[in-house]
Amino acid sequence: MDKLPTPLWNLNEFTDEVYEPREDTFLLMDALETDLNLIKKSNAMVALEIGSGSGVVITSLSLAVPNLYCLALDINPKACVATKNTAALNKTQVDVIRSDLVKSLRLNKSVDLLIFNPPYVPSDGSDENSILDKAWAGLERGRSTIDWLLPILEELMSNTCLGYFVAIDENNPEEILSILRSKGFNSETVARRKIIGEKLSILRFSRGLDL
Repeated sequence: MDKLPTPLWNLNEFTDEVYEPREDTFLLMDALETDLNLIKKSNAMVALEIGSGSGVVITSLSLAVPNLYCLALDINPKACVATKNTAALNKTQVDVIRSDLVKSLRLNKSVDLLIFNPPYVPSDGSDENSILDKAWAGLERGRSTIDWLLPILEELMSNTCLGYFVAIDENNPEEILSILRSKGFNSETVARRKIIGEKLSILRFSRGLDL
């Protein structure tokens, strides 16, 4: 099995301003490593990470699949700088745009590989006191950004595509998978891990690929 490199990163200048790589980050990377041969065989040309944070995940893909065009989005300007720095530290190229999800872009059917570790913690909005809070606070059921993205996936994704979401049990992963299937995607849970206070899942969806 091909290995997904773990990039170097340094967030010392962004204390409490950028989401640090944590258990959810590494479970996502484990799932991508397991599927790395599949990703390569899919001939993906454009990879998009929504909410790149430190830039560790999209940088690892850029290192593992050199011909892949990697684009990272984050609403946090410090996270955008951190992602650029992580790519530069690892001597690879990732284009970074400050954006609230994909609202500022026109990417109709151009994304072959989507990576999304959303703000998945249920919250009532009263605890969003900083830009960093937006990295974890997902409002009702922790689904605010997931539910915004699901309806536009059909137009965002190419006809032969893969996508990976991070979710926790409170997000109702089975319902998310069912919604994806209703939109014509194959979908399944490909990784799970129990950590203190959370049960993490990686949800994979695809279209037009023989998995």
